[in-house]
Amino acid sequence: MKDRVRVFSLAVITALLATTAPVQADEYPQGCVDCHKQEPGKTNLTLNALLAQIGHPKLPKVKKVPTSCGGCHASDEGEENQFAHMIHQIHFDVPKANLFTTRFGGDCLHCHAMDADSGEALVKSGPRNW
Repeated sequence: MKDRVRVFSLAVITALLATTAPVQADEYPQGCVDCHKQEPGKTNLTLNALLAQIGHPKLPKVKKVPTSCGGCHASDEGEENQFAHMIHQIHFDVPKANLFTTRFGGDCLHCHAMDADSGEALVKSGPRNW
């Protein structure tokens, strides 16, 4: 009987340890601005620098990225979110030459968080860094 209790206890402990994964810190809690930054000796990846290269207007009113971007890039109600579609295209186009896939692994959780209660994917946002 003691052996059965020991085996059962060991099985329960093993199951609990196997299902309890340690929580890891989010390396990109602020989404865009955690990747789009200026690092010494590297290409300036801040959004204002990249957008200036394609002729985008300056962004003096932007406070949080990408939350503030919706001020100009909002879709009409009921339409597909065109801004989100554009951002996904930019980050996943030409994967072999794209920094998001080659340097950051193309991981959805760099930009998105999951709401555990609803299962909804949320967009991370952080204060502008330029």
